[in-house]
Amino acid sequence: MRKLLFLLCLLPLTACIDADLKLKIEGDTATVSSVIVMGPDGYQMMAASGEDLCKDGVGTQLGDGGYRCEVEQSGTIDEMIAELETAKDNSDGMAPDNSAQIERLPDGNVRVSMDLAEMKTQIAEGGMDPAMIAMMQQAFVGRRILMEIEGNIVETNGEKAMNGRKASITIPLDKLLMQDPSVPDSFVTIVMP
Repeated sequence: MRKLLFLLCLLPLTACIDADLKLKIEGDTATVSSVIVMGPDGYQMMAASGEDLCKDGVGTQLGDGGYRCEVEQSGTIDEMIAELETAKDNSDGMAPDNSAQIERLPDGNVRVSMDLAEMKTQIAEGGMDPAMIAMMQQAFVGRRILMEIEGNIVETNGEKAMNGRKASITIPLDKLLMQDPSVPDSFVTIVMP
């Protein structure tokens, strides 16, 4: 899961990114998938760093000069929990390592959470002055992160589909950057495997 969340660390660097992050839980199997789309400016900046932007996935150069990276990973719920714990123990300061959590509850259900307050704090402490943040806000307008949890949803603080099989939250990046109170401090969903 750590691999899939890596590009979220680019938020302080570039506004030209949209992210769809999905976790599907069926029985004891968990499948995490992400689609990250970078605009031309963000892609050029990251490509210049020499970093492989889609090392563990399928990267596609887009016609407009942007870039799309699709990554999928499956395993047992316990393997996903262990990978997140290992990522936290070996954290190099990247927010997603500390923000994503999957845990088994005593009743057998699984709690999935994303600490958005930590992401907001890291963006706020990114060293930019308020004037720079205000200028960047315009570039973030229309960009977003979509998080979805699919399975037998017991409860969520996000939006729950009518059929009870999906919970989601959409986070506008301009609101995340500006610490808008409409962005919750966490996205928490309990799933019955």
